[in-house]
Amino acid sequence: MLNIINGDFYRIKKSILFYGVIIFAGLISFLLMILNRQDIRIGISIFGNLTTFISPEDVIALGVQYQKGLGIIAAVFISVFIGQEYQWNTWQHKWLISKNRFGMYLSKAILSAIVSALTFLVFELCALLFSGQISVMLAGGYITTVLCGSLIYIALGAVLCFISMLIKNNTTSVIVTLCYILFSETIVTVLQNIGSVSKATENIIAWCVQHSIYGMSSALATASMTPEVISTTVISSFVIFIATTIIGMFLFRKYEL
Repeated sequence: MLNIINGDFYRIKKSILFYGVIIFAGLISFLLMILNRQDIRIGISIFGNLTTFISPEDVIALGVQYQKGLGIIAAVFISVFIGQEYQWNTWQHKWLISKNRFGMYLSKAILSAIVSALTFLVFELCALLFSGQISVMLAGGYITTVLCGSLIYIALGAVLCFISMLIKNNTTSVIVTLCYILFSETIVTVLQNIGSVSKATENIIAWCVQHSIYGMSSALATASMTPEVISTTVISSFVIFIATTIIGMFLFRKYEL
């Protein structure tokens, strides 16, 4: 198990794409904050959903909402990194080393969660450093937002790992993970429309959306930082990570490598 994890982290350290992802995340945050400090107002529209940047808090909120940028970066890296195992046929070598498919999957899940959360943390840290309002942001709940956001990205990393591990084709896994990121809001809207058929269905779907990755990120970006929001984020993120990883382990166990 430890040999597999060490091998995966060694690959990460040697990956040019990994450093490119981290630098790109920090660069986006830096540019947005610099433009904001120069009173240059910009907006980003994704599928007609316009996001404007008027204050440093808007940049922080952008990082929390994974479907508006950072989730795309994480999805590309994780799907490519895992897809290379299928492309290069290196699973057999890992199997000979460990004889443990659970360990092989768990290593990828942990790595995906770390990379996903690290991408978010780099973005938010750069936003803080170049905001020109460090003391104000720290006093305004910045740390709580970042900690809760990190948990959401950990859960997101587990989901992206789940998709990538179960799709053997490198290109297909990239497309599917990107669709999951980009169409999260659309899927939620469709489910809410379906739920409007009856009150019971509406309540069930509303609860599921609230505890989903999309629901948590939306609440964290728009709602005040209440104990309910924090507890929902912490508990739901861990449940998603654990449940997705366990299910992925058992499905991966039956795969022909």
